[in-house]
Amino acid sequence: MKSVQDQINSTPMSGFQVLAVTVCLAINMLDGYDVLVMSFTAPFVAEEWALSQTVTGWLLSASLIGMALGSLFLAPLADLYGRRRMTLLSLTAVTAGMLASAAAANYPQLIALRFFTGLGIGAMLASLTVVVSEYSSDRRRTLALIILQAGFPAGAMVWGMVAAPIILGYGWRWAFVFGGVLSGLMIPVAMAFLPESLDYLLSSRPPNTLEKVNRTLKRMGKTMVRELGAVTQAKPARAKLNSLFRHGRARNTLLIWVCFFCTLLAFYFFMSWTPKLLIDAGLSEGAGLSGGILLNGGAILGGIALGLMASRIPLNWLQSGYALIGGLFMVAFGALAGDLFTALALAFLVGLFGTGCIMGAYAAVPQMYPPEVRTTGTGMAIGVGRWGGVAAPTVAGVLLDTGWTGPDLYFIFAIPLFMAAAAALFLRFRT
Repeated sequence: MKSVQDQINSTPMSGFQVLAVTVCLAINMLDGYDVLVMSFTAPFVAEEWALSQTVTGWLLSASLIGMALGSLFLAPLADLYGRRRMTLLSLTAVTAGMLASAAAANYPQLIALRFFTGLGIGAMLASLTVVVSEYSSDRRRTLALIILQAGFPAGAMVWGMVAAPIILGYGWRWAFVFGGVLSGLMIPVAMAFLPESLDYLLSSRPPNTLEKVNRTLKRMGKTMVRELGAVTQAKPARAKLNSLFRHGRARNTLLIWVCFFCTLLAFYFFMSWTPKLLIDAGLSEGAGLSGGILLNGGAILGGIALGLMASRIPLNWLQSGYALIGGLFMVAFGALAGDLFTALALAFLVGLFGTGCIMGAYAAVPQMYPPEVRTTGTGMAIGVGRWGGVAAPTVAGVLLDTGWTGPDLYFIFAIPLFMAAAAALFLRFRT
């Protein structure tokens, strides 16, 4: 009789598995909006409160700081208490943070609330990635993981298109209300349709494990098991950082961290500052919002294309090529973005290629680690990368206040993409 995971790996995905992946995708789409709503509202918040570029940079970084800390210190708790439970608690925190942000009276309050919202998002991103990986078949796993990560910019684009007229017509605060309501509506959906990680059940063995595993197998249309067998590893412990560097995993761990850090450094600079810099350069507020939306649209198409090509071309080659081309288009954006049509076209192309390395890394990292450290490994990689995302908006704000121009910044932040392209070439992915 095949083991539980062997059945999932080797048989076609059932409707229940597709539903589980879809729920994770929907949550990630909301997370994309909840994180990037600040980039859409930053020009209006800065104008209302007369903020400097440096303070605006801190507003853009606050949720990213929370995400980094949530990925590093809260996400590993899912290995102890379950990925479903962590996701539900995190969704509740994100909902509260978004709604409270709408009532912020000044920028220190908004920074604190954005940080709190980021904590919740960071805590659940690794769990979503792991659940999608575990419930996908071998044939569809890479594509499913890349579609999951494409949900992040998809949410920023789709919900950003809805929020843009809300911001222009009713003010920036209603963009946060909109995001909070959407996140709140997702909580009962996740309670009903988000399954617990089978690897978590099999490794942790909570009460009634066999019954829970068989109930899930039945919903997937798989063969139920009579017994679970011996526990092959000890119950997860929180301190497992050294496991990421043992058994030949050190090289891949360090390289994937470089890929995450460098690409997120470039990605969050471009995502966070492009709408405001386009407006500062003389384009209309609507054009600035359109630039941010097109950037996310390119990211969606680029991620899906990478997923489709991953079955034919080595994933590390795709990551490297995407990062290299994305860096070249970022340089072109800095040099040529004075014209509206050129700026919007290049924003789309930077999104198309500049996010490929990120999505490839997200697809690879869950497959690099065994179940007992999988969420920790994924959370650590995301957490390390988030510090690049944290640094980007703040550093850009400081540089702008000290006399650097917008085009200068695009040249500088293209360099990390070239570094990521080099690191990706040396990655060796395992299944």
